[in-house]
Amino acid sequence: MTPNDTSVLTPSSLPPGERKGEGLGKIRFAIGLREFSKKKGGAERYLVDLCTRMAEEGYEVHVYAEQWDVEGPKIVFHPVRTLPFPKSLRLLSFAIRATKEIENGDYDITFGVGNTLEANVLQPHGGVHWAWFWRSLRVYDHPILWTTKFLGRVFSLKQWAGGWIQDAPYKRKNFSKIIAISDMVKQDIMHWYRVPEKKIALVYNGVDIERFHPRNRQYREEVRRRHGIHGDDLVLLFVSNNFRMKGLSFLIKALARIKREAHPPFRLLVLGRDRPASYSHLAREMGICEEAIFAGPTNEPEKYYGASDLLVHPTFYDACSLTVLEAIASGLPVITTHSNGASGIITQGQEGFVISDPREDQALAEKILFFLDREKLERASIAARRLAESYSLERNWREMDGVFRKSLLGGGASG
Repeated sequence: MTPNDTSVLTPSSLPPGERKGEGLGKIRFAIGLREFSKKKGGAERYLVDLCTRMAEEGYEVHVYAEQWDVEGPKIVFHPVRTLPFPKSLRLLSFAIRATKEIENGDYDITFGVGNTLEANVLQPHGGVHWAWFWRSLRVYDHPILWTTKFLGRVFSLKQWAGGWIQDAPYKRKNFSKIIAISDMVKQDIMHWYRVPEKKIALVYNGVDIERFHPRNRQYREEVRRRHGIHGDDLVLLFVSNNFRMKGLSFLIKALARIKREAHPPFRLLVLGRDRPASYSHLAREMGICEEAIFAGPTNEPEKYYGASDLLVHPTFYDACSLTVLEAIASGLPVITTHSNGASGIITQGQEGFVISDPREDQALAEKILFFLDREKLERASIAARRLAESYSLERNWREMDGVFRKSLLGGGASG
């Protein structure tokens, strides 16, 4: 949606009283986000939903964005002009201009999610940049590849721009609250920025437990038939737009181990926009090309959760994977790693398993084999759904609203 689109509110289209918040008792809230869109990724989807809910609950919500594609929520949009290239200058120009414009807006709450230089409430959705920087390098297990990628990042203006932008609010220290979306992120913030624990509120992401629900198994036959999957095959689901970072190659190697041991039939269903060619080639080399299905992206992930038995997410870094939350809400047990903040809610052997290193394909294979027992799979499925019901969008909203209102009173955060 362009800045001139009339289907959304802009500052000039509000009545004078609402522009200033005069006599309305509304909390004036501002956020800077380069792309306000549900199509970008999990963090963006969450923030669009959060801002929409805030507007519905009576907040006066102002979004400073480079572009947006929403359909007329009660949100005030402020276009932020940026330098189009290179990418580093685009990031920097947005951060500087959005921060300056928000500072001139006289808001009660300014909300920073990693795109601006200052805010009084922070919620770093991508986690801590430098924690990501180092952990994600582990995906390059060959020394030459690791060194090449490391040097590429060291000399990347985009990487330094991103790190500088994310560091800035912590250095300015003008925040009253930090909201960590997982305990892993909370620990990283304390480690990298020496922020006292009392300044941090722990609020895990929420998931739409109605959209993602075990009743979506009604689509099981439809999806399986579409991809030539037999009804009794164990279907392992992998969902990502970054196959390398989420450990797909190591999952393929783990499944090759399982096939060599002549276990019951299985299928790997891969969803996402990433390019599949090299992974399809690896699957062929490892002898599981018939088992691996690259389905591409979908606008109906809930149907694929309903068609699957188990989510495998051997990620090298996720602040708090929404994919994991969507899976457990759908009744799928999950296998993930300690480098995923969402692992903090998983109890080993109940809703799934958490492994230490995604590169350990033997350990990954052992956890997958556990779920070849249909009774264990069903017990874990029930436990997964029960866990997800404690992480609903409604619960997330209540906790976020509580943190925002407490920040206005100058109260300390609590985990």
